[in-house]
Amino acid sequence: MAAWLRFLCVVGLMFLVATPMTGCGSTIDENASLAGRPLKGAQARLKIFRTSEFVAAVPAARVKVDGRQVAELGVGGSTMLDVPAGSRTILVDAGGHPNVFSITLKAKAGMFYTLEVSPRTEAAVAGVLFGVVGALVEAGINQNGGTFQLRVVDAKPAG
Repeated sequence: MAAWLRFLCVVGLMFLVATPMTGCGSTIDENASLAGRPLKGAQARLKIFRTSEFVAAVPAARVKVDGRQVAELGVGGSTMLDVPAGSRTILVDAGGHPNVFSITLKAKAGMFYTLEVSPRTEAAVAGVLFGVVGALVEAGINQNGGTFQLRVVDAKPAG
């Protein structure tokens, strides 16, 4: 029973600390005006958004496309960018976790892709229950891991 009470206290404390910081993170301004512009040539458009969950609310989700950082997303944040058609490596990570989560998107010219960044429950549970040791063990087990995960939720012709 004492372990369960301790767990609730830790989660409650994390919530109190994290709530004021949920707006942390930013998007790169150069991408903000793309929504109203047509795509150029052999390009695809990506909209990447972070869910509004409070799990893992404190760290910003750092998003990179082909090795270039394109955003640091706070809870509910988003960004939009155009990329050349072809195979694109998109990854998300956060400070304090040794792994990253990455996907390869085969972007087609003229397409609009919506990607969702959300917390990985496994990483959050390991960190909350077992601290740094839990995060390191979880990182060793999952090669495609980290605090966040990334998935394509929609793909449609840009218009």
